[in-house]
Amino acid sequence: MKKILVAFGTRPEIIKLTPVMHELKSSDFDVITLHTGQHNQLAEEMLQLFRIEPNYDLKSMGTTSDLFELTEFLLPKIKQLLYTVKPDSVIVQGDTTSAFLCALAAFYLKIPVYHVEAGLRSFDIYNPFPEEVNRKQISGIASAHFAPTSQAKQNLLNEGVDPSVIFETGNTVIDALYKIKELKQYANSVPEILREIPEEEKLILVTAHRRENHGEPLEQIMSALVEILDQHEQLLILFPAHPSPAVQEIVHLEDYKHPRLKVIQPLSYLSFHHVLDRCDVILTDSGGIQEEAAALGKTLLVLREKTERQELIESGFTKLLGSDKKLIVKETLKVLASGISRQKFNPYGNGDASKKIVHLIKNQL
Repeated sequence: MKKILVAFGTRPEIIKLTPVMHELKSSDFDVITLHTGQHNQLAEEMLQLFRIEPNYDLKSMGTTSDLFELTEFLLPKIKQLLYTVKPDSVIVQGDTTSAFLCALAAFYLKIPVYHVEAGLRSFDIYNPFPEEVNRKQISGIASAHFAPTSQAKQNLLNEGVDPSVIFETGNTVIDALYKIKELKQYANSVPEILREIPEEEKLILVTAHRRENHGEPLEQIMSALVEILDQHEQLLILFPAHPSPAVQEIVHLEDYKHPRLKVIQPLSYLSFHHVLDRCDVILTDSGGIQEEAAALGKTLLVLREKTERQELIESGFTKLLGSDKKLIVKETLKVLASGISRQKFNPYGNGDASKKIVHLIKNQL
């Protein structure tokens, strides 16, 4: 039986790797799970929801203050773990620093690395930081690249990656999106705040947490939200705020208080998806939410200067607004005035990405 180590450390990684782990187990692989531990409370909720008990937890949250210390803390521990477990291969997802460090440690020990969600590029090494460099470094190490879209595949080809090890699979976040609605507890997870919103009232969902939006950019975003509400009466904005102190200290400032701007604690994954279903417009700097918005056909505006989801921009599905207050107000009011309708553009697959990935691992890799 082949032994595969699957590494994750953040809530998005758990969401996107859970379908892969389930498929691996049902295909008789010996799956060893490593939780590097950057997200504590957010990750714990996901682990409980998907009934995952990590074999190893490195508990990195709270032990480090910057990327230097995170690297210094994790790399030796991952090295020792790989010596102990001796996996036949390692799976990492996306672009976190821990994903890169797991890939690097595996490379040092000549263990094959399989990269889920490979090939995303913003073409700016500092935006997003440090994710753009992390994913490029993983691409230089990986033995197999599971690209979510044709654009991601082309990015890898343009960088000279061997075409025989690039596989276009779709994105596993769509697998997770479809699977959660099959869970028994989904129907009972409607957040109370949704029950209080009249059907005729428009709802905007906002998330903003990336490093590049900390400080003044987030202040500009919050100011824009208040102005949008001042200019549109039949509207509520819901902002589940990331627990990061850099986010919390700004979103609760008196300057941004408004009776129809609801800044709330992060929602559970199931509750958040009820909000996704209900909302009319999404303003976000999250990568995964961009993908989910496309799958759901939701009107989307991106609070970033650049995005690695290039296909969403090139198709006209969404626009990049950054943290420009005037642009955020202008474009949001424009979509509200034009009428909200479902948009048909989903380049991320039909929810079978994890099946394709495991089939490839089992039969070709």
